[in-house]
Amino acid sequence: MAGKLSPSAQGKLAILGEFVNRVQRVHGLVEQFATSKTNPDQFVMPMTRGFSQLKMVFMGAGLDAMSQLCGSMEIASKRGLSHMQKVRILREGVGSLKFQLELEQRAIVSEEQARQTREAAADESS
Repeated sequence: MAGKLSPSAQGKLAILGEFVNRVQRVHGLVEQFATSKTNPDQFVMPMTRGFSQLKMVFMGAGLDAMSQLCGSMEIASKRGLSHMQKVRILREGVGSLKFQLELEQRAIVSEEQARQTREAAADESS
């Protein structure tokens, strides 16, 4: 990276870092659901609650696409599908959430680098 990040960019990255931790928690529940041999249904309500909370957090942060994805995951976790179909859908959804969060983080860093480059060029020209 060319320079240090501005305080606003650091704040945005910190918020996204918190979202990553929350997604990790739901990912853990999905994996417990996927690998449970005896009673996988015990993880359905915590997963549903986790996706519901993530949906609200993303909506509050203005990340509507991720909020909608969490809403669809919440619905999918309650659906009456076979265990393997549910696992596949939930794993793909969590993977998509992680990917989108990583893209958001990269976008913030690249925007900050572009801003710093513009400012450096403006300083040199004046």
